Amino acid sequence: MQQWFFIVVLVFVLVGCEAIPDQQEQVLPTVTPIPTAQAAARTTYSVQRGDVRETFIFRGRWLPRDQQQLSFEVQGTVRNVTVRSGDTIEAGAVLADLQIDELEDQLIRNQLALDAARRRLDEGGDNSSNAVVDAQFNLANQNLTLDGQRATLPWSSVQNAADAVVAAERQVENAERSYDDTVSRPDSPASSVDNAYEQLLSAQENLAQRRRSYSDAVASYYNSALSVDRQENSVLQAEINLERAQDGGGDPDLVDAVIESQIALDRTIEQISQSTLIAPFAGVVIEVTIQAGDTVQAFTTVITIALPEPLEGIANLSFNDIQLLQIGQVGICRDANNPDLEVQCIIRNLPLSNRDVDQTVRVAATLPELQQGALVEAEMTLRESLNTLWLPPQAVNEFGNRTFVVVQTDDGERVRDVEIGLQTDDRVEIESGLEEGDIIVQQ
Repeated sequence: MQQWFFIVVLVFVLVGCEAIPDQQEQVLPTVTPIPTAQAAARTTYSVQRGDVRETFIFRGRWLPRDQQQLSFEVQGTVRNVTVRSGDTIEAGAVLADLQIDELEDQLIRNQLALDAARRRLDEGGDNSSNAVVDAQFNLANQNLTLDGQRATLPWSSVQNAADAVVAAERQVENAERSYDDTVSRPDSPASSVDNAYEQLLSAQENLAQRRRSYSDAVASYYNSALSVDRQENSVLQAEINLERAQDGGGDPDLVDAVIESQIALDRTIEQISQSTLIAPFAGVVIEVTIQAGDTVQAFTTVITIALPEPLEGIANLSFNDIQLLQIGQVGICRDANNPDLEVQCIIRNLPLSNRDVDQTVRVAATLPELQQGALVEAEMTLRESLNTLWLPPQAVNEFGNRTFVVVQTDDGERVRDVEIGLQTDDRVEIESGLEEGDIIVQQ
């Protein structure tokens, strides 16, 4: 009985041992390979040789160079405007006028009064009376001419020329300091020294031109003053002629009545002329800022006219931007809507100071294909390094006082310190530390 018991137990043990491997095979996990991510590609750059330029770009309108702004000499309400922007006009054409109905009626009354005074003089006077009248008219006209010459003495031109000399002297002083500072630095490249020297020469030449302009303005003033002196002699001669005519007889009351009527008529004519805008020359209308019914102030620009040719680029810039430019500076001008159409251009005129009412920059160029009013873009070089090594800004790293790049070599990537020069938005000049063709890895 014990033998059967041991036999049965042995059978169960053997069966259990055979089942264990099957259970282990069922619980073993399936191994699945995990893909490894590839390293992201790194951006590299090659050190190139070329030109690095710092430029200033601004836009303006292609408009006539010779413009004149017109304004009424008195305040009033606009009655008529006969032109629009773009119109072609002839010299002497009426462009606009104010409400002057009362003045026109006054003109008729003054003319009638003068005619009546002359008839009374003719009826009650003689030839000597007519001579007195003529002498008095002549004296009045000579006095008007004298007043006009005194009013138009070009003293403001002399003052403006003197201010221009002062401004040019400051530019020379600034250019001298900039040149001395550049020369005093041992690390200044030759191109910087040459550029500073050219700016100094340009400033000195500009000063010489301003001084010549001042001399011309002074000479013009003295010539005008001499004309005033001559006219004063003419007035004196007219007074003598009047005294001689009066000694010959004539009714003083009738003569005075004619003179008073003539003066009143001339005054009315002058008031009408101050209320009317007349084209001083043949040209084109650039801008009209008024319409019938508007109220205008005296000496406020309401119409701008110009000669049709030549045209130039005219831009309104801030005072700080104007300081980047100088008269005679050469650059590139192009059609803003057609960049392929570009020519060389030059800064022709700049405001003398931030106190100038006209803060415009004028650029001379030859663009016959460009229509009046088109948008023109000017690009002026401020600084440049020619035939130098350069990299894009993103390839150069800065940390603290250290400037470096990562160079790709046969032995791997290496950090290398560099010295940089002129920097622009798209290029950085490499003065030392690299050679042309070196491969740089962007960090």
